[in-house]
Amino acid sequence: MNKKIKIFIDSSSTFDKEFLKKNNVSVIPLSLSDMNNQVYSDDGTNMNPNILFKEIANGNKFRTSATPLGVLMTTIEDALDEYDVVYFVPISHGLSSQWNQARMIEEDHPGKFFVIKSTSAALANEFVLYKLIDLIKTKKEPKEIVKECEDYYLNTDTYFSCEDISDLLRGGRVTSGIVKIIKMLKLKPIILLDTKNQRAGMSKNYQDAVGKIIDNIDKDYDKKLSSDDIEHLGIYYSGYEDTKKDFILDSVSKAFNYPKEKILIRWVPTIVLAHTRKGAYGITVATKTPHKKREIKVD
Repeated sequence: MNKKIKIFIDSSSTFDKEFLKKNNVSVIPLSLSDMNNQVYSDDGTNMNPNILFKEIANGNKFRTSATPLGVLMTTIEDALDEYDVVYFVPISHGLSSQWNQARMIEEDHPGKFFVIKSTSAALANEFVLYKLIDLIKTKKEPKEIVKECEDYYLNTDTYFSCEDISDLLRGGRVTSGIVKIIKMLKLKPIILLDTKNQRAGMSKNYQDAVGKIIDNIDKDYDKKLSSDDIEHLGIYYSGYEDTKKDFILDSVSKAFNYPKEKILIRWVPTIVLAHTRKGAYGITVATKTPHKKREIKVD
């Protein structure tokens, strides 16, 4: 008998609504709280990029947090009443307590609820979702599926940059000394998302940053990455006019000899925008072979 299967991602992931509907995937909202301790559910209604940017323009500031444990538990247990097996792809365990909370629920439902230990977010998690759906079709055992999905993060590479670094500083994403240099020289940070946000360089402008991000990806694959090795390639951005978006798209397509029409374009998740604001953009590649392992850098 075929098992009834349900998949959850959280709102740190990018996604296409029609794809989620077709594959029985639901989004669990993360949370934001403002300087008045008002809590918002990142569900696209109570909080979305338009609301966030309006609040920030009015001087409001935000912190991000995991889905409230009670909400997460109720959501998962309701699904377990209807489905035989439930999978969850959360935000990176290095960025949030979301995975730890989900693991506690997993321990109460052995053999039914499975949490994938993510080391990323946004497009990388969307690409892992594709892998998860493909693996489920093979009817492999859930533990084997989870292991293959977790290993697949070594096949994804994500770098991003942004125009506004104030929230990266407040969230401990970059040090105050680096911020002073960046502000004085009007530089922009380049961030590697690999379990945690890691400083990966600085740039003069978005054109320079895009070039350096592409170079970093090349180095991560020992300059051996070809279009045939690429399974998915995507760009996510916010607050960019067409000329900048076209430059990023053209640069990525040319660098990897990859057709522009196959490059996935997404908006930055709201939970990420709370830290990076307008002018954020990132590039993610998912490949057939893993990149070289990196050690977490601590400033």
